[in-house]
Amino acid sequence: MGKKLEVTGKYDATAEVYDRRYAQIQRRKYEVVESFLPGRCGAVLDLGCGSGLFLESLARRSAVLVGIDISGRMLEKAGRRGKAMMVRGDAENLPFADGCFDVVVSVTVLQNLPDPGRAVREVARVLKRGGLAILTSLKKKHGPDDLEEMVRSAGLNVVRSGEIPDSEDSFCVAQR
Repeated sequence: MGKKLEVTGKYDATAEVYDRRYAQIQRRKYEVVESFLPGRCGAVLDLGCGSGLFLESLARRSAVLVGIDISGRMLEKAGRRGKAMMVRGDAENLPFADGCFDVVVSVTVLQNLPDPGRAVREVARVLKRGGLAILTSLKKKHGPDDLEEMVRSAGLNVVRSGEIPDSEDSFCVAQR
């Protein structure tokens, strides 16, 4: 629980300046993630939604949009964007029923977790059959091969993986 409290405190403390510091870097990652999404996505979960920067784009594609984050201050900021239902929660213990999302996206979250493999298993659990998961992580912590291994271990099928150009992230696109 120590690492989770540390991460929560870090993001609570930086919530008001997060967009100014990281919006440009994050938007490049969002563009890559979006390139793998279908035109309409049904029910979408933004796992680790942070300040809600990606929710604006996802809202145009989804019938139901949920943002989840462990940081209450980040969720408050994301909630002001008014694009999604906000849930405070833990990526390693998602408070959702099995098979309730068509798409789960998680951008630059896994490297912050004590057990990222458990979070990927939770992603697999909440995905519908045929659902799509797009995960990114800092490549110094989880390279493409690491992400693929986590995805396969969770019972998902790897569709594509690699490194996001002009960023420090790797990505993995998977299907249930």
